[in-house]
Amino acid sequence: MGTHSPGGEDVQEHTIGSIRFLSYDRFEPFRNVTNVVTTRAGGTSAGPYKGLNLGLHVGDDAGAVLENRALLSQTLGIEPEDLTVPGQVHGTTVTVVGASERGRGAVSDDGGIDGADALITRARGVPLMVLVADCVVISLYDPRHAAIGLAHAGWKGTLGRIAERTVESMQDAFGSDPQELFAGISPSIGKGHYEVGQEVLEAFHKEFGRSEASRFIQEDMHGTCYLDLWGMNEARLLAAGLGADHIEVAEMCTACHPDLFYSYRHDQGMTGRFAGLIMLHSSGSRLF
Repeated sequence: MGTHSPGGEDVQEHTIGSIRFLSYDRFEPFRNVTNVVTTRAGGTSAGPYKGLNLGLHVGDDAGAVLENRALLSQTLGIEPEDLTVPGQVHGTTVTVVGASERGRGAVSDDGGIDGADALITRARGVPLMVLVADCVVISLYDPRHAAIGLAHAGWKGTLGRIAERTVESMQDAFGSDPQELFAGISPSIGKGHYEVGQEVLEAFHKEFGRSEASRFIQEDMHGTCYLDLWGMNEARLLAAGLGADHIEVAEMCTACHPDLFYSYRHDQGMTGRFAGLIMLHSSGSRLF
Protein backbone atom coordinates (compact mmCIF):
# COMPACT_ATOMS: atom_id res chain seq x y z
CA MET A 1 0.00 0.00 0.00
CA GLY A 2 2.83 2.42 0.84
CA THR A 3 5.60 3.20 -1.64
CA HIS A 4 8.24 5.91 -1.73
CA SER A 5 7.25 8.87 -3.86
CA PRO A 6 9.32 10.42 -6.67
CA GLY A 7 9.66 13.58 -4.59
CA GLY A 8 11.24 13.83 -1.14
CA GLU A 9 13.01 10.56 -0.42
CA ASP A 10 11.16 9.95 2.85
CA VAL A 11 7.63 10.79 1.68
CA GLN A 12 5.45 7.77 1.02
CA GLU A 13 2.55 7.30 -1.36
CA HIS A 14 -0.49 5.21 -0.44
CA THR A 15 -3.44 4.02 -2.49
CA ILE A 16 -6.62 2.85 -0.81
CA GLY A 17 -9.37 2.12 -3.29
CA SER A 18 -9.27 4.99 -5.78
CA ILE A 19 -7.79 7.47 -3.30
CA ARG A 20 -4.07 8.23 -3.49
CA PHE A 21 -2.34 10.24 -0.78
CA LEU A 22 1.06 10.95 0.75
CA SER A 23 2.38 10.59 4.28
CA TYR A 24 5.58 11.61 6.06
CA ASP A 25 8.09 9.12 7.42
CA ARG A 26 8.78 11.47 10.35
CA PHE A 27 5.21 10.86 11.54
CA GLU A 28 5.27 7.10 10.93
CA PRO A 29 6.09 6.06 14.54
CA PHE A 30 3.11 7.98 15.92
CA ARG A 31 0.09 5.75 15.42
CA ASN A 32 -2.25 8.14 17.26
CA VAL A 33 -1.93 10.77 14.52
CA THR A 34 -3.33 10.75 10.98
CA ASN A 35 -1.30 13.17 8.87
CA VAL A 36 -1.64 13.09 5.08
CA VAL A 37 -1.42 15.19 1.95
CA THR A 38 -4.03 14.31 -0.65
CA THR A 39 -3.60 14.13 -4.42
CA ARG A 40 -6.21 14.62 -7.14
CA ALA A 41 -6.40 10.88 -7.86
CA GLY A 42 -9.86 9.39 -7.40
CA GLY A 43 -12.89 11.50 -6.65
CA THR A 44 -15.95 12.54 -8.62
CA SER A 45 -15.23 16.07 -9.84
CA ALA A 46 -15.17 16.73 -13.58
CA GLY A 47 -13.79 19.26 -16.04
CA PRO A 48 -10.91 21.44 -14.78
CA TYR A 49 -11.55 20.07 -11.27
CA LYS A 50 -11.28 16.45 -12.37
CA GLY A 51 -10.45 14.16 -9.50
CA LEU A 52 -10.55 14.59 -5.73
CA ASN A 53 -11.22 18.32 -5.55
CA LEU A 54 -11.78 19.26 -1.91
CA GLY A 55 -12.36 23.00 -2.37
CA LEU A 56 -15.92 24.31 -2.09
CA HIS A 57 -14.91 27.82 -3.18
CA VAL A 58 -13.48 27.21 -6.67
CA GLY A 59 -16.61 26.88 -8.82
CA ASP A 60 -16.91 23.10 -8.76
CA ASP A 61 -20.25 21.39 -8.13
CA ALA A 62 -20.75 21.46 -4.35
CA GLY A 63 -22.30 18.00 -4.35
CA ALA A 64 -19.21 16.54 -6.03
CA VAL A 65 -16.90 18.27 -3.53
CA LEU A 66 -18.88 16.98 -0.56
CA GLU A 67 -18.80 13.49 -2.05
CA ASN A 68 -15.04 13.82 -2.46
CA ARG A 69 -14.70 14.88 1.17
CA ALA A 70 -16.79 11.90 2.21
CA LEU A 71 -14.63 9.54 0.12
CA LEU A 72 -11.44 10.88 1.68
CA SER A 73 -12.89 10.72 5.18
CA GLN A 74 -14.05 7.14 4.70
CA THR A 75 -10.59 6.22 3.42
CA LEU A 76 -8.92 7.71 6.50
CA GLY A 77 -11.50 6.52 9.03
CA ILE A 78 -12.81 9.94 10.03
CA GLU A 79 -16.21 11.62 9.87
CA PRO A 80 -16.66 14.06 6.97
CA GLU A 81 -18.83 16.37 9.06
CA ASP A 82 -15.90 16.75 11.50
CA LEU A 83 -13.50 18.34 8.98
CA THR A 84 -12.29 21.65 10.44
CA VAL A 85 -11.04 24.27 8.01
CA PRO A 86 -9.48 27.73 8.46
CA GLY A 87 -10.75 30.70 6.46
CA GLN A 88 -7.36 31.03 4.68
CA VAL A 89 -6.96 34.72 3.90
CA HIS A 90 -3.18 34.58 3.22
CA GLY A 91 -2.58 36.03 6.65
CA THR A 92 -0.71 34.90 9.76
CA THR A 93 -3.45 34.35 12.33
CA VAL A 94 -3.10 31.11 14.30
CA THR A 95 -6.27 29.92 16.04
CA VAL A 96 -6.51 27.41 18.89
CA VAL A 97 -9.47 25.11 18.24
CA GLY A 98 -11.27 22.66 20.48
CA ALA A 99 -14.12 20.21 20.25
CA SER A 100 -16.63 23.05 19.95
CA GLU A 101 -15.05 24.12 16.64
CA ARG A 102 -15.14 20.62 15.20
CA GLY A 103 -16.74 20.65 11.74
CA ARG A 104 -16.34 24.37 10.99
CA GLY A 105 -16.11 24.60 7.19
CA ALA A 106 -16.96 20.93 6.62
CA VAL A 107 -20.05 21.48 4.48
CA SER A 108 -19.93 25.19 3.60
CA ASP A 109 -17.17 27.43 2.33
CA ASP A 110 -18.36 30.31 4.52
CA GLY A 111 -18.44 28.13 7.62
CA GLY A 112 -14.69 27.95 8.14
CA ILE A 113 -12.80 29.55 11.01
CA ASP A 114 -12.74 33.24 10.06
CA GLY A 115 -9.44 34.95 9.43
CA ALA A 116 -7.26 31.97 10.29
CA ASP A 117 -4.47 30.51 8.18
CA ALA A 118 -3.23 28.09 10.84
CA LEU A 119 -5.03 25.91 13.38
CA ILE A 120 -3.64 24.17 16.45
CA THR A 121 -5.34 21.79 18.85
CA ARG A 122 -5.01 19.15 21.54
CA ALA A 123 -8.59 17.99 20.99
CA ARG A 124 -8.88 14.43 19.76
CA GLY A 125 -11.13 13.59 16.85
CA VAL A 126 -10.85 17.08 15.32
CA PRO A 127 -9.41 16.70 11.79
CA LEU A 128 -7.72 19.93 10.72
CA MET A 129 -7.68 20.51 6.95
CA VAL A 130 -5.91 23.17 4.86
CA LEU A 131 -6.69 23.53 1.14
CA VAL A 132 -4.02 24.43 -1.41
CA ALA A 133 -3.16 24.46 -5.11
CA ASP A 134 0.50 25.63 -5.07
CA CYS A 135 0.97 26.90 -1.51
CA VAL A 136 2.69 24.92 1.23
CA VAL A 137 0.90 23.12 4.05
CA ILE A 138 3.01 22.81 7.21
CA SER A 139 2.09 19.94 9.56
CA LEU A 140 3.30 19.97 13.19
CA TYR A 141 3.12 17.36 15.93
CA ASP A 142 4.14 17.51 19.59
CA PRO A 143 4.36 13.92 20.87
CA ARG A 144 4.90 14.89 24.52
CA HIS A 145 1.78 17.05 24.80
CA ALA A 146 -0.24 15.27 22.09
CA ALA A 147 -0.78 18.52 20.19
CA ILE A 148 -0.97 19.22 16.47
CA GLY A 149 -0.87 22.19 14.12
CA LEU A 150 -1.54 22.88 10.46
CA ALA A 151 -0.54 26.06 8.61
CA HIS A 152 -1.13 27.52 5.14
CA ALA A 153 1.95 29.24 3.70
CA GLY A 154 1.95 30.98 0.35
CA TRP A 155 4.38 33.82 -0.22
CA LYS A 156 2.40 36.18 2.03
CA GLY A 157 2.19 33.71 4.90
CA THR A 158 5.85 32.82 4.48
CA LEU A 159 6.79 36.49 4.49
CA GLY A 160 4.69 36.89 7.65
CA ARG A 161 6.56 34.02 9.35
CA ILE A 162 3.49 31.84 9.79
CA ALA A 163 5.68 28.79 10.41
CA GLU A 164 7.34 30.48 13.40
CA ARG A 165 4.04 31.94 14.59
CA THR A 166 2.43 28.50 14.62
CA VAL A 167 5.30 27.02 16.61
CA GLU A 168 5.18 29.94 19.05
CA SER A 169 1.41 29.49 19.42
CA MET A 170 1.90 25.82 20.29
CA GLN A 171 4.47 26.87 22.88
CA ASP A 172 2.08 29.39 24.41
CA ALA A 173 -1.05 27.24 24.29
CA PHE A 174 0.32 23.78 25.08
CA GLY A 175 3.81 24.25 26.51
CA SER A 176 5.38 22.67 23.44
CA ASP A 177 9.17 22.53 23.21
CA PRO A 178 10.16 23.34 19.59
CA GLN A 179 13.03 20.84 19.78
CA GLU A 180 10.49 18.06 20.33
CA LEU A 181 8.18 19.04 17.46
CA PHE A 182 8.02 17.11 14.19
CA ALA A 183 7.13 18.87 10.94
CA GLY A 184 6.17 18.06 7.38
CA ILE A 185 6.30 20.51 4.46
CA SER A 186 3.90 19.52 1.70
CA PRO A 187 4.21 19.49 -2.07
CA SER A 188 3.83 22.99 -3.50
CA ILE A 189 4.97 24.91 -6.53
CA GLY A 190 8.72 24.42 -6.79
CA LYS A 191 11.44 27.04 -6.80
CA GLY A 192 11.96 26.67 -10.54
CA HIS A 193 8.36 27.62 -11.31
CA TYR A 194 7.27 30.06 -8.60
CA GLU A 195 7.84 33.40 -10.30
CA VAL A 196 7.31 36.45 -8.09
CA GLY A 197 7.60 40.17 -8.70
CA GLN A 198 10.27 42.63 -7.66
CA GLU A 199 7.95 43.93 -4.92
CA VAL A 200 7.96 40.45 -3.34
CA LEU A 201 11.75 40.30 -3.55
CA GLU A 202 12.01 43.68 -1.84
CA ALA A 203 9.54 42.67 0.87
CA PHE A 204 11.56 39.53 1.67
CA HIS A 205 14.77 41.56 1.72
CA LYS A 206 13.18 44.00 4.18
CA GLU A 207 11.79 41.26 6.45
CA PHE A 208 14.68 38.79 6.51
CA GLY A 209 17.67 40.80 5.34
CA ARG A 210 19.18 40.63 1.88
CA SER A 211 21.61 37.82 2.70
CA GLU A 212 18.99 35.47 4.17
CA ALA A 213 16.30 36.26 1.58
CA SER A 214 18.72 35.76 -1.28
CA ARG A 215 19.22 32.15 -0.24
CA PHE A 216 15.61 31.47 -1.21
CA ILE A 217 14.80 33.99 -3.94
CA GLN A 218 16.86 33.66 -7.09
CA GLU A 219 16.93 36.37 -9.74
CA ASP A 220 17.86 35.34 -13.29
CA MET A 221 19.68 37.40 -15.91
CA HIS A 222 16.37 38.87 -17.10
CA GLY A 223 15.42 40.10 -13.64
CA THR A 224 12.80 37.39 -13.09
CA CYS A 225 12.60 36.22 -9.48
CA TYR A 226 11.77 32.70 -8.26
CA LEU A 227 10.82 31.93 -4.65
CA ASP A 228 11.74 28.67 -2.89
CA LEU A 229 8.78 28.06 -0.55
CA TRP A 230 10.20 24.75 0.67
CA GLY A 231 13.58 26.15 1.65
CA MET A 232 12.25 29.34 3.21
CA ASN A 233 9.67 27.54 5.35
CA GLU A 234 12.20 24.93 6.42
CA ALA A 235 14.52 27.78 7.43
CA ARG A 236 11.71 29.40 9.42
CA LEU A 237 11.05 26.14 11.28
CA LEU A 238 14.75 25.83 12.07
CA ALA A 239 14.74 29.43 13.31
CA ALA A 240 11.78 28.54 15.53
CA GLY A 241 13.88 25.86 17.22
CA LEU A 242 13.02 22.62 15.42
CA GLY A 243 15.82 20.17 14.74
CA ALA A 244 16.75 19.54 11.12
CA ASP A 245 16.20 15.80 11.60
CA HIS A 246 12.61 16.49 12.73
CA ILE A 247 11.63 18.28 9.49
CA GLU A 248 10.57 16.47 6.33
CA VAL A 249 10.15 18.26 2.99
CA ALA A 250 8.09 16.54 0.30
CA GLU A 251 9.98 18.26 -2.54
CA MET A 252 7.27 17.59 -5.11
CA CYS A 253 6.40 20.46 -7.44
CA THR A 254 2.68 20.88 -8.09
CA ALA A 255 3.30 22.65 -11.41
CA CYS A 256 5.47 19.73 -12.57
CA HIS A 257 2.93 17.08 -11.54
CA PRO A 258 -0.51 18.30 -12.73
CA ASP A 259 -1.59 14.66 -12.95
CA LEU A 260 -1.10 14.34 -9.17
CA PHE A 261 -1.85 17.81 -7.82
CA TYR A 262 -3.97 20.83 -8.53
CA SER A 263 -1.79 23.80 -9.50
CA TYR A 264 -3.15 27.33 -9.72
CA ARG A 265 -0.21 28.49 -11.81
CA HIS A 266 -0.12 25.50 -14.16
CA ASP A 267 -3.89 25.51 -14.66
CA GLN A 268 -4.08 29.31 -14.98
CA GLY A 269 -6.44 29.74 -12.06
CA MET A 270 -9.17 27.29 -13.09
CA THR A 271 -8.49 24.31 -10.87
CA GLY A 272 -9.40 22.44 -7.69
CA ARG A 273 -7.71 22.12 -4.32
CA PHE A 274 -5.87 19.28 -2.63
CA ALA A 275 -5.37 19.22 1.12
CA GLY A 276 -3.11 18.72 4.07
CA LEU A 277 -4.90 17.00 6.93
CA ILE A 278 -3.91 16.10 10.47
CA MET A 279 -5.91 14.62 13.37
CA LEU A 280 -5.32 13.17 16.81
CA HIS A 281 -7.24 9.96 17.39
CA SER A 282 -9.59 9.70 20.36
CA SER A 283 -9.10 5.92 20.41
CA GLY A 284 -7.34 3.29 18.32
CA SER A 285 -4.87 4.30 15.62
CA ARG A 286 -4.70 5.43 12.02
CA LEU A 287 -5.66 3.03 9.25
CA PHE A 288 -2.47 3.05 7.14
